[in-house]
Amino acid sequence: MKAAMLYGVKDLRIEDVEVPKVGPGEVLVKVKAATTCGTDLKIFKRGYVSRVIKLPTVFGHEWAGEVAEVGEGVSWPKVGMRVRAGNSAPCLRCKMCQKGYYNLCEDMIWLWGAYAEYIKIPARMVLVNMQEIPSNLSYEEAALTEPLACVLHGIEKAEVGLGDTVAILGAGPIGLMHLLC
Repeated sequence: MKAAMLYGVKDLRIEDVEVPKVGPGEVLVKVKAATTCGTDLKIFKRGYVSRVIKLPTVFGHEWAGEVAEVGEGVSWPKVGMRVRAGNSAPCLRCKMCQKGYYNLCEDMIWLWGAYAEYIKIPARMVLVNMQEIPSNLSYEEAALTEPLACVLHGIEKAEVGLGDTVAILGAGPIGLMHLLC
């Protein structure tokens, strides 16, 4: 399959790589849409690499697609189902998860690989952070649900309500989503 492999700063190469093999609990998805996030740009342009990405890797983390194969023990989702998943999955067991601070999970797993024909979803992510796409939502729209969730979370944390006056700095995807909300 074709994949966009990130090797370092401004070093993104289209290569032929093997289609990932699924193991128990895992799901293989045919990518139908993938978007580029601000974090992707930072990593590509400046080499921002932390615990969330190990190079070289298939790049991209915002995606939507169709289930192509399921591993042993997977009863949901089904082959052919339209799905998307967030780019991380907390353990639900550590001290931070037990307090409800899932974004601060001590054993978070991260998902990269959206800039490819297929992406393998780890078992924990299938259980914790994968959703079926409603039939009235396109793959392109579904690929934007992760950044939209960030916007909605920010609005909630800022306690912004209808009729409030706010300043939106920047007209990138996140700024425009704030404007629409």
